[in-house]
Amino acid sequence: MRVLEVITGGEAGGAQRHLADLVRGLAAMGDQVLVAHGGGTWIDRVVPVPTAYIREIRRRPDPVQDVRAVARLSGLVDAFSPDVIHGHSSKGGFLARLVGRVRRRPVVFTAHGFVLWDSTRSAPSRMVFRWFEGWAARQSAAVIAVSARDRDLAMAMGARRSILIENAVTVPDLPWEAPEGDPPRVGFLGRFSREKGFDVLVSALTRPGTLVELRVAGDGPLADTYRREARAARIAHTFLGWQDSPENFLRTVNALAIPSWKEGLPYTLLDALALGVPTVVTDVGGMGDVVRELDPELVVPPGRPAELRAGIAHALQLPSDFTGRARTLAATRFTMDTMIYRTREVLREAARA
Repeated sequence: MRVLEVITGGEAGGAQRHLADLVRGLAAMGDQVLVAHGGGTWIDRVVPVPTAYIREIRRRPDPVQDVRAVARLSGLVDAFSPDVIHGHSSKGGFLARLVGRVRRRPVVFTAHGFVLWDSTRSAPSRMVFRWFEGWAARQSAAVIAVSARDRDLAMAMGARRSILIENAVTVPDLPWEAPEGDPPRVGFLGRFSREKGFDVLVSALTRPGTLVELRVAGDGPLADTYRREARAARIAHTFLGWQDSPENFLRTVNALAIPSWKEGLPYTLLDALALGVPTVVTDVGGMGDVVRELDPELVVPPGRPAELRAGIAHALQLPSDFTGRARTLAATRFTMDTMIYRTREVLREAARA
C-alpha cells in the first residue's frame, strides 16, 4: 500500500507524534509512505521515510498560499501515486481532502481534536470552521477520531464513516514516585497556546494559602505571555523550556494539570498515566472519559479556577495505589499495536474502495 501522509506542521507536537508512531508502524509492515508537511524539522528526523516540505501549507487561512499548496500537493500525488491520502490537523486535513477530490483519490482524515470545540474562539469563527469541517467530512472515505466526542461530531457533520481509534503510549518499566520536598510541584506540559488554558491554571494557584511550585515545560507562540502571567500572579514558578523527554519532566512533579479548553486525547495525559502521575484534566475531548475511570474528582469543567484548584488539591493527596491503576489502564487500553493495526486497516479499506 502506498500512503501519502499530510500534516500542517512538521514541528514536535501531539499530531506529529501520532503520525510518527503510525508511519514507523506502516513502514515496518512494508507499506510505502511519503510525509508532506508545512515546515519544522522534527518530523524529518524521526520518520524512516521520505518527507516533502511544502512551505505553502500554513495554519492561518491564506487563499493565495492555499491554492499553491493544493497545486504542490497535487504534484506529489501525480508523482507518488498513493493508494490513499491520510490527512492530519485542521489545515493539513482540509487540504488533503481538497486534493483528494481534485485528483480522485480516497482520503482518510484523523481528527486530533476539532478546532470548533475551542470555546475561546468567537462564535462566528467556529461557525466558519464548522462549515469547512462539514464539507471536508463529507469528502472523506473515513474520519478517524481519537475521542468519542469527535467521532460523534464527525458523523453529525455528515461523514460517511467515523471510527474511534485512541492514541497509544509505551508504558515505562519504572513507575513514577512522588518527589520529596516542599512545596509540592504542580506540572504543566504542552504547547504554549491560547486553548491550553494556562491562564486558568495560574488563576487557580493564586488563591492565598495555595502553597505549590508551578513547573512549566514546553514552548509555543504565547511563551512570553505565559511568563508574564506567572510573574504577575507572584506564584513560585519555574519555566524549563522544551523537553525532549516528557518522562524526565513528569518524574519531577507531584501532580500534573491539563486545563485545556480544547483537546483530542493528548499525549501529555497518556504519558502521565503510563508513569502513574496523578493528573487533573478538564472535561474536553477524550480526557474526561479516560480519567473518570480512575477518579472522577480529577475531572473538572474548563475555565473554572476554583474547581481546578480543588482537583489539584485532591491529586496531591491521592493514595499510592493510583499509580498502579493508571499504569494498568495505559498498558491495556492505549497499546501501540492496536492503534497502528486498526488505523492501517481503515487506510486499506479506503484504498480498496
